[in-house]
Amino acid sequence: MCKWVNTITPEKTVADAVKQMVDNKTNSMIVVDEEEKPVGIVSSHLLIKAVVPEYLKDDPTYSKYGAEGTFDKYGEKAKDIKIKEIMTNGFHKLSADDAMIEAAAYASKGVRRIIPVVNDEGKLVGAITRTCIKNALHNVIFPGEKVDPQDNRDGIIDAGDSGDLKS
Repeated sequence: MCKWVNTITPEKTVADAVKQMVDNKTNSMIVVDEEEKPVGIVSSHLLIKAVVPEYLKDDPTYSKYGAEGTFDKYGEKAKDIKIKEIMTNGFHKLSADDAMIEAAAYASKGVRRIIPVVNDEGKLVGAITRTCIKNALHNVIFPGEKVDPQDNRDGIIDAGDSGDLKS
């Protein structure tokens, strides 16, 4: 699992999220409350959706007729939107004791790039990304060529040989 996870709070803005994602070279963050419990996920996809005007969401072909500066205009409007207004709040959480196959099953089910991992109190302790699962699969298929757990663009992973999410 990635122990280093990008987080943001629901009261932060789209501008805050864009800045943090660009600075940390990530495409998703876990939204946490004041107790560090996951309450949502925000992704670059959701940030992009916040910029696209309603009249283009159903039929993007009309975008080719957009005036110069349309993206800038809607980007400027979107920058102050609160994360709680655009975040996804329907997501699965894993515990550190869950099996890697559960993480893989949930990752294969949808478009979520990140799955929060919580402790017994429900506080965020890490996350599983597609890269974590890919690296775990590599280590199973090529046991003599283990991937360095630190070699992960999404953060630091701790994918041990045991097949679970524990560090």
